[in-house]
Amino acid sequence: MITIKGVVKSFGTREILKGIDVTVPTGSVTVILGPSGSGKTTFLRTLNFLETADAGTMVLGDTIVNLKEATSKEKLAVRRRTSMVFQLYNLFSHMTALENVMEGLRTVRGLSKKEAKEKALQCLEEVGMKGYENHYPIQLSGGQQQRVGIARALAMDPEVMLLDEPTSALDPELVGEVLSVIKKVATDRHMTMIVVTHEIGFAREVADQIIFMEDGRVIEQGTPDRVLVQPREARTREFLNRYLTA
Repeated sequence: MITIKGVVKSFGTREILKGIDVTVPTGSVTVILGPSGSGKTTFLRTLNFLETADAGTMVLGDTIVNLKEATSKEKLAVRRRTSMVFQLYNLFSHMTALENVMEGLRTVRGLSKKEAKEKALQCLEEVGMKGYENHYPIQLSGGQQQRVGIARALAMDPEVMLLDEPTSALDPELVGEVLSVIKKVATDRHMTMIVVTHEIGFAREVADQIIFMEDGRVIEQGTPDRVLVQPREARTREFLNRYLTA
C-alpha cells in the first residue's frame, strides 16, 4: 500500500528526519514508537503534507509522489486517500458531533445533506457515539471527542488512516475506550493504519509491525514479538526498559 523512501526534514538548522524508509502493507497496522523528539509526529505529518519534506518519495498504491515537489493536485489526491486523527481532536467547536463528521462529506466529497447525514450517523454509531449526534464538543469528554474525530476520519472512506498519538491528551481512565475503538476499526475494516503512540500494550496487541525511531532515524522494525520481546538494538531495549518500569 505505502512505500516511503528517503524522507528528510529540517526546521532551520535542526535536522528532524534523516532519511526514513518504511513499507506499510495493505490492511496492516504499523505502530511507531520512540522517545519524544525522535521525529515520529513530523514523519507522519509529511505523509499528509501538513509538513513539506525536504526530500523523499511515497508510493501510495499505483501513485508515486515526490514529497518535496508535489503539486497541489497531487497533494489533494493523497489527502483524499488518507485521513488524519490528531492529538487534540481538532473538532469545530461551533458544530455538533454530527455536523463535524458531515463537514468533510459535504465540502470534500460533495455529498448531499441527506447522504452526508446518513453516512455520518453510521460512522458515529461505529465508534460508539450513537445518541451524541447533537452534542457540541464542549459537552463531550476528551475520549468522546476523540471518537468523533475517528468517526470523521472514517467517514471519508480512507485507504489509510494516520493517527498521531490519539490518546496523549486524554486522562488515563479514558485511554482504553479510544484504543478499543481503534482496535475495532482496524479489525472490522481491515484498515491500513500508521499509529504514533506510547501505548506499548496496544502496540503489542494490535500492531502487525513496529517501528522504533530515535533521533530522526528508524533504529529497529519488525513484528511486535520481535521488537518488544527480543529487540536487537541496545537503544530499543533501553527505551522499553525505562518505559515499562515507569
